[in-house]
Amino acid sequence: MSSAENKNILAELSSRLSRAVEQASQYVVAIHARRRIPSSGVIWREGVIVSASHTVRRDGAVRVTLASGEDIEAQVAGRDATTDLVVLRAGNLKAAAAPPAERDASKVGSLVLAVGRPGRNVTASFGIVSADVEGWRTGSGARLDRVLRLDLAVYDGFSGGPLVAPSGGVIGINNSAFARGGAAALPASVVDAAVDELLARGHIRRPFIGIGVHPVALGAAAIQRHNLTSEAALVVVSIAEGEAADEAGVLLGDVLVGVGSQPLAHSSDLLDALSAVPEGASIQLTVLRGGTVQNVEIAPRDRDRGAAA
Repeated sequence: MSSAENKNILAELSSRLSRAVEQASQYVVAIHARRRIPSSGVIWREGVIVSASHTVRRDGAVRVTLASGEDIEAQVAGRDATTDLVVLRAGNLKAAAAPPAERDASKVGSLVLAVGRPGRNVTASFGIVSADVEGWRTGSGARLDRVLRLDLAVYDGFSGGPLVAPSGGVIGINNSAFARGGAAALPASVVDAAVDELLARGHIRRPFIGIGVHPVALGAAAIQRHNLTSEAALVVVSIAEGEAADEAGVLLGDVLVGVGSQPLAHSSDLLDALSAVPEGASIQLTVLRGGTVQNVEIAPRDRDRGAAA
């Protein structure tokens, strides 16, 4: 390929990326709900703005600046600590919502743009999707279905802004908190599911039973005597008074060996099991207590913040 052809390819790529940023700028807003610089947000649906919860440090009414420079008022409708998403309603918002990116835009190696509006003007960074991680664990131990790891520079105001495909469509919501200051994004499918629930109830249902656990090794004799399938289990080290586990009779020192037919070898196993319990349903824990195996049935409760067991 000649140098002239290379220049043409680079010029076309440059033009396409700048057009993508220009398109994205129409649905990226500035949210004035913290000190120093505004947060970035995305017009996700008609009258609905999404951002990173940790950047919007105020509830109730907040001021939002649109691409046109117009200021409008929006109301915080709900937020979630695990996905770090906040949803705002703006009844007088007339700007168009972000168009979705094509389905394969989040493939590993795809070119992407992080766009923010930490003021009146937009900022952008260019890179690639470096990993598509399923079962991502947050710092609190909560589980996210998917997180995209990004290879691009992170600037002030990027969290809460969109991850954008070269077509100008939105792939997800950027959030540096997931990768300890690095670049990461929640895919649009995860954001959509969270937005549905936040708009409906103001928080995301997270079942918990009110215990603290720690992994413990099981002796060979106990494994053989009780026909257990795992060499590890979870010992109960704390119980919240009056919560579901306490009322169901769980005791300090109980060794949790399974949920239904699934063994419990790690704290994350219990979190995963709880997250799968339908609203109003119960969970059956298999407990090793005083040398005997017992079943304890517990109805998890809805905790609207955090993700402890």
